[in-house]
Amino acid sequence: DFPALTTLLHPQAPCAATREQIRHWRRLASDPRLDFYIAEQEGTVRGMVLICYIRELSRPGWRAVLDVVAPLSAEEGIGRALLDFGKERARRRGCHHLLVYESEHEQDGRCAALAQAGFHRLGDVLSCGLQ
Repeated sequence: DFPALTTLLHPQAPCAATREQIRHWRRLASDPRLDFYIAEQEGTVRGMVLICYIRELSRPGWRAVLDVVAPLSAEEGIGRALLDFGKERARRRGCHHLLVYESEHEQDGRCAALAQAGFHRLGDVLSCGLQ
């Protein structure tokens, strides 16, 4: 499924998988500190979501960080369903917020789609309350 996953992230780039890349994705899929889910429809990969969990130092519990959701658009669809599923998983783990750390190259339509999904800007991060 590696070619299908990379196509979701970079639709314009050709996929030439190396063994290291495949190992990296397999490690992600098996890491208990991550929620990594893939949506499949009629045998074709249609979307994915990856949420990382980090221990909080200031209080007991976990901090949930959305790393990847694809596809992500402002409309309802598989990406939005995966995002909602990820929020529920983070809520069940006891997280109060789902955070997105942004980099400058991610400013395109992602912020609008995340805002429609309940995320609000807090400084350099976007946050969505889960409680």
